[in-house]
Amino acid sequence: MSVPKVSSRVSVERLDGALGAVVRGLRVSDYSDEDLRELADSLLGWWDERLVLFFPGAHFTPSDQSRLARCFGSHVAATTETASDNRKIPTLRDEGFPEILLIDSHAPGFNPNLTAVWHTDVPFIENPPKASLFYCEISAVGAGDTMWSNQIAAYRRLSAPMQRLVDDLQVVMGSPPQTATFVHPFVRRHHSSGEKSIFANRGWTRSIVGMSEVESRHVLEAVFAVSERPENIVRWKWTSGDGALWDNRYTMHYAVADYGSQHRRVRRATIYD
Repeated sequence: MSVPKVSSRVSVERLDGALGAVVRGLRVSDYSDEDLRELADSLLGWWDERLVLFFPGAHFTPSDQSRLARCFGSHVAATTETASDNRKIPTLRDEGFPEILLIDSHAPGFNPNLTAVWHTDVPFIENPPKASLFYCEISAVGAGDTMWSNQIAAYRRLSAPMQRLVDDLQVVMGSPPQTATFVHPFVRRHHSSGEKSIFANRGWTRSIVGMSEVESRHVLEAVFAVSERPENIVRWKWTSGDGALWDNRYTMHYAVADYGSQHRRVRRATIYD
């Protein structure tokens, strides 16, 4: 299989399955800000189609991560746009990067089960982030994978009657008192292709507006049974030094909490329009 080049040093390979592409050869420190933005622009078509870009062995420094993240959005933060909610997870503020969240399995009070559920990032505000740029500093051996689900593919798998039902619904997202809540459409359209995508998930969706608790629960479970199917999913086995950029608008993800007492240390930069 030929591997398309996006520059003299960087190539992209499409993964089989519902989503994902692998970007090889990127060394952020080799690029000026202008050249890095030009390279990022050359990856946009791949990202729009495949929704998650993986950067094996990229070895992003915090500066690399911040610079690359800014090529994909106008604002980068640790969690919310105001950095007001990070659930007491530390950032790299003391190193000069308050926009980078540090998730360390050996940190006091760390709970891997918080992200071991299908979710999107920060959906409880008016304008949820468009993306996250993630970096694995220390990987767990044979464990600690992350899965992503293509919610455009999931919408296509819904029956026509179910599509018609959810098209006009709204969902309440959030988990008070930990976070605020916000009402979003159940279905969103891809910014480029116009395809419909499910924007509801088990981690953050509380209810469907206008439905009783019983009705809401059963409709959501019916949709989740489709959106969480393995046919919609890519699973990445992390190696220390890997990065990933995912589209938060049309995917959901799940951090597998199977690494026990092993050390796993990762960083996340949240990207906004």
